[in-house]
Amino acid sequence: MDRSTQGYLAIFKFERYFLLLLALIRLTLNTRMIRFKSIFAVVMVLISRSLWAQQDVQFTQYYHNRLGFNPGAAGSGEGICVNMGQRLQWVGFEGAPNTLNVNASIPMDVLHGGLMLNVVNDRIGFFEDVSAALGYAYQMDLGAGKLGLGLAVDFKNKNVRNAQWIYPDNPSDPAVVGNGATSFTPELNFGAYYAADNWFAGLSTSRLLQSDAPFSGSSARFKSTIHYFLTGGYSLDLPTSVPIRITPSVLIKSDLNSNLSVDLNANALVMEKLYAGLGYRNQDALSVMLGYQIMPSLRASYSYDLTTSSLSAYSSGSHELFLSYCFTIEIPPRINGSYRNPRFL
Repeated sequence: MDRSTQGYLAIFKFERYFLLLLALIRLTLNTRMIRFKSIFAVVMVLISRSLWAQQDVQFTQYYHNRLGFNPGAAGSGEGICVNMGQRLQWVGFEGAPNTLNVNASIPMDVLHGGLMLNVVNDRIGFFEDVSAALGYAYQMDLGAGKLGLGLAVDFKNKNVRNAQWIYPDNPSDPAVVGNGATSFTPELNFGAYYAADNWFAGLSTSRLLQSDAPFSGSSARFKSTIHYFLTGGYSLDLPTSVPIRITPSVLIKSDLNSNLSVDLNANALVMEKLYAGLGYRNQDALSVMLGYQIMPSLRASYSYDLTTSSLSAYSSGSHELFLSYCFTIEIPPRINGSYRNPRFL
């Protein structure tokens, strides 16, 4: 393997911060003078992204999106719940992460658990990742709550769009992926999730197969890395005249190769209508969260991340919006000895 090929393999392993590096270099080359500020920004991006070299997406409002990283949560609710989240990360950077996530949890009593669907579209730089996961979780009564054990098959497709590479040596290097190149990999995700009346905990993993697949028309390959997620939270009702429930929670993420990413959130639910909260992600951001229960079945929530790393000089922060809709379908019991005829409805 020549030096060029080795270099591009390294690029794909740490794709998320490398692509931001390319975007900054491109901006720099479009000016007549290479400014120190741009060079400093490149260095800061490298430092920041190396702290959590993630392949999976991240959300500040993980508390409202537990199914997104733990298939064991499928069927744990009382009805069918559909979540949709949009995250715009590091607004102001060209090619910054833009993530859309839609998932659904469907309780199935006949299956003693629930089914799940989780679809993700994640864009960053020249790459677009689309994944669709289908899974099942077995729910069992345990103590004062329920334990869910879930497994999901996750189909992932990575493709290159509108790439404008800056070639160091040979433009025809087979390790360079061209526009439209794709890499398809199947994966498995596993999760255990326990929920009681006032607390929850979960442990999950993604990319268990660590699939390895080539990009079409190129010798470059993409390899998945196992990710681990540990989460938990506790709800406490305050002794106030106005009903207020406080829920502190934590989400710890790691791929065992980079530093731990720790999210700490504290959310307050006032009169079962208004949500407000604060969050912190180590060496990355402080967060403010607001939400409202529009109807008993519909909730909307928003969060803003204020970047605390050196990237704060080049980004106006990150925005996140979630919508959640939950409902039940009741099938009336059949009455023995009767039937329905449209003529008599």
